Amino acid sequence: MHPLMMEIAPLVRQGYCCSQLLALLTLEQSGAENPPLIRAMQGLCHGIGQSDGPCGLLTGGACALAVLTGKGAQHETPHPMLTPLLNEYAGWFYDRVAEYGGTNCEAVAAGLGATAKEARGRPDPVACGGLLAECWDKIRELVQSYGLDADAAR
Repeated sequence: MHPLMMEIAPLVRQGYCCSQLLALLTLEQSGAENPPLIRAMQGLCHGIGQSDGPCGLLTGGACALAVLTGKGAQHETPHPMLTPLLNEYAGWFYDRVAEYGGTNCEAVAAGLGATAKEARGRPDPVACGGLLAECWDKIRELVQSYGLDADAAR
C-alpha cells in the first residue's frame, strides 16, 4: 500500500473526493489553507456530478498544478510553462488509464474495479486510492522537474 493512503484515509472518511484530495495535498505542501478552493473542487467530483465527465484525478490534478502556476491576481502572470506542464500531466493520465476505455469517471472507476457504491451511486474512493497516489506522485515529479515553487499556493 502506498504511504499516502494512510494520510488521506481520514479525509476520505470525512467525505472529500479525489479532486478535493489533490487540492488539499497541494495546499498542505505549502502550509496553506483555502476552503473556498476546496469547495470549488467539489464541482469536479464524480465526473462533474456524475455527468459522465472526466475523472476528478485528471481535472483535479490539472487544478492542483494550476494552483502553483496559474494567474491568481491582477498583478500575476501565469508560469510560462503552464500549458506544457498541464499537457504533460494530461498525457501521462491518458496513457495511464488508456486500458480502461476512457478518461471519464465511470470508465476509470470501472477499470480500477471501483464499482459504484449502492447507496450513492459513486465510485468507491478507497478503490481509486492507488491511482490517486500515482497522480500525486506524478504531480510532485512535475513540480520538481519544472522547478516550481511548492509554496506558491500561499
